Amino acid sequence: MHPSRSETSPHNEVPSHGETRAGAPSQPVDVTVVGSTNLDVTATVPRLPGRGETLLGTSLVSSPGGKGANQALAASRAGASVRFVGAVGDDDAAAAALAHLRSDGVDLSAVLTREGVPTGTALIWVEDSAENSIVVVPGANGSVTAEDVDRVADAGGLEGVVVLQGEIPTAAVARAAERAPGRVVVNLAPVIEVPAHVLTSADPLIVNEHEGAESLRLLGGEPEGLDEEGIVAALLAAGVPSVIMTLGSRGALVADAAGVRSTPAARVRAVDTTGAGDAFAGAAAARLARGADLDTAASYAARFAAGAVLTAGTQSSYPQRDAALPELDGQGRAC
Repeated sequence: MHPSRSETSPHNEVPSHGETRAGAPSQPVDVTVVGSTNLDVTATVPRLPGRGETLLGTSLVSSPGGKGANQALAASRAGASVRFVGAVGDDDAAAAALAHLRSDGVDLSAVLTREGVPTGTALIWVEDSAENSIVVVPGANGSVTAEDVDRVADAGGLEGVVVLQGEIPTAAVARAAERAPGRVVVNLAPVIEVPAHVLTSADPLIVNEHEGAESLRLLGGEPEGLDEEGIVAALLAAGVPSVIMTLGSRGALVADAAGVRSTPAARVRAVDTTGAGDAFAGAAAARLARGADLDTAASYAARFAAGAVLTAGTQSSYPQRDAALPELDGQGRAC
């Protein structure tokens, strides 16, 4: 066990819509995200370097990131009241990593500070085409335990829609899925070997094509020879209540007991796609928490994610509350 303390020291405490100075919720929380937070270090390059190659970059920027924190901010910007559960190090990077969450009013009372452990870091290369490559060094994210999750759950902190990803240890993800009293959204990114019950509790499971195939393997299925619609249908047959498969510029597949159908993408000129998937997941969770059906949530999330790729950066690119979002290109279809 790493020594820890709550994110409540005076220099980190600010009023927010989900946190009092004592760390107790001041109003109901719509979305609780259990996950990672990083400081992203992003280099802009003309193209991604090959093995053994040195390139000259054009810019270097440090900014808040981490899949969990990204999704928490997206949910907040999409109109939800949000709590973030995770861990940072006792270093200078911690305040920077949490800066956008704090300024947006996300409840940070369940964020732990690990002594002697660095805050997670993501090293990102973004090429002129807007594609990227990322290396993540987990740091404090790797110290989040099932017991940490239990303490939050015992205090009633797993409120609303609980959102999970793959950048913290499997045991913590699994315990959060077990202890969540309500709806669970799982974005299995990166793919980690979670127990089957994590996937079968996901409503929805949000994945891209690769993650969907690997999720099916985790449930004992074989994706070989299946197209995207086939993988989604197989995930439903394996016990996943609902699935959203994101397909980039081709939109998304949405599936539940009513069948598989498509949601179109918005046509935009992408500047930086980093964090777009997290923007989608957080925005979808926010809409589901406010009572939207799966198709409505997916359509809104596609528009929100499209708005997030219009400028460089990750959290800094996420649309503000009530911002105008790109419109979807045409209508979805039944599959």
